[in-house]
Amino acid sequence: MVIFIKVLTKIDIERTLPDSCLQASPQSQRSHGGEKLQVKDDVGILWNFYCTIRSGVFPKLDIVSGWIQFVRFKQLNTGDAIVLYKDDDTLTGPHYKIEVLKGHGDDYSSFAQMYIKSC
Repeated sequence: MVIFIKVLTKIDIERTLPDSCLQASPQSQRSHGGEKLQVKDDVGILWNFYCTIRSGVFPKLDIVSGWIQFVRFKQLNTGDAIVLYKDDDTLTGPHYKIEVLKGHGDDYSSFAQMYIKSC
């Protein structure tokens, strides 16, 4: 199941994973006020994203570690897209997968429509 599709911006590339990670994060992985999100990429590498939630009027997700390493390893650029999937397994629990789609531009709506039609 697709959790979210995000065409990456300059801020996404330089600093933080999109806020949508907040909805995708498994509640059972919380520790010390943060959340650990383990995600497998398209070649089978397991990535650990550690997230904390900044309190305030509009709570914001902060990625403590893992995202920038992923961005650099995958050589992501503005306009590339990521798709986060969640598969529920009754025996082992949820599994998350991230897919990188290179060079789709900054037009999120047309990209999302194209992607959804191809699924």
